[in-house]
Parts: sequence; C-alpha cells; structure tokens
Amino acid sequence: MLKDNIINNSIRLFRSMGIRNVTMEMIADEIGISKRTLYEHFKTKDELVETCVQAELNRLIEKDTAITQNSSHIIETYLLFMWSHIQELRQTNYLFIKDLRQLYPSSIYCKTTEFESKIKEGIKNFIEKGKEENIFRPEVNVELATLILFEQMQLSMGNGEKIFSMHYFSPAEVFEHISINFIRGMATKEGIDLIDYYYSKHRLTD
Repeated sequence: MLKDNIINNSIRLFRSMGIRNVTMEMIADEIGISKRTLYEHFKTKDELVETCVQAELNRLIEKDTAITQNSSHIIETYLLFMWSHIQELRQTNYLFIKDLRQLYPSSIYCKTTEFESKIKEGIKNFIEKGKEENIFRPEVNVELATLILFEQMQLSMGNGEKIFSMHYFSPAEVFEHISINFIRGMATKEGIDLIDYYYSKHRLTD
C-alpha cells in the first residue's frame, strides 16, 4: 500500500537525517510521487511524524516480544534487549531523537508514556525474578532500582546530552555502559558469572 510505503520511507529518512532536515518534498521525491499525492495521505508533516512514531513504537514492542519468547534465561533476555536497543541507537541519527523531544514534546509524550510504563514494568519484574533466583542480592530495593535503571537509560535516549557529550560518547555506548554495569552492581557472584557468560555469548561485533 502507498500509505505504508510513505510511512516506511519517512521513518528511514527521519532516522538517518533527523526530522527537521527532512521536507515533505524530499519524502515525495524519495518515493516517486507528487507532493499533492503525499498530502492526500497526510495533511501535514506533523501528522506524518506522529504516525511514524506510533509505527516505530509498535515495531519495537513486537521486537521485544519476540526476544522474550525466544530467550531461555532472564539474564539472556535482558542482554538481548540491551543489544537490540544498542543496534537501534547505532542505526539512528541522534538528531532524530533530539528533534522529537524539541519539536514534538507533547504529542510524543502521550505516545511514549504507555511504552515507557511497559519498560518500567519489565525492569521491575526482571529485578524481582533475579532476586528470587539469587542472581541479585536480597537487599536490593526493587522499586528504587527500577526507577534508577530506567532513568539512567533515558540519559542515552536524548535526556543526557548535557552530561554525556555526543563528541565523546555515542548514545549506544552510554546505553551499554549503564545497562551492563548497573545490573553487575546488584548481582551476586552467581549472577555476575551468568551476566558475563551471556554478555560474551551475545556481544555485538562492530
């Protein structure tokens, strides 16, 4: 369908160039249609951007669901999530994330709130199960650890630019260091051994 083609190509352009740098004319030229045809499907660029964001969130949810179904251990699941999101960050121009937060703060907030709630719930369940299986130390405060890990992850997704200069640290690098070192800090000796095993097993190569 033409509408799906518009959405998919728009996402690709937005992720590679940022939203501000992509015009409706560029999108139409990329697909090989007229601007008039493009505007028949999306009345404004804002409408197109919001549709693209929802499509991307749906894709990420499906991707994470597949990881959950195909991994055998909670540490493996967590690390596969981590590598999956690192790949997403590596394939995305930081301008895309920056433009979303600057140009569409209210609409993006509405669309991502539910998604972020699912992430928080997933982190909480992961830590609780880790404590039950002696992967994480018994004194770990689940609610506090969930909040800290989630907020630290957000630093690599466009909220930590003033802390982590993009000139020195890529979002993917920040995300990896936060994700792996935080859970190692909560882990028992048995947990650290499992983390190291699955980290080596699934580590991405550049």
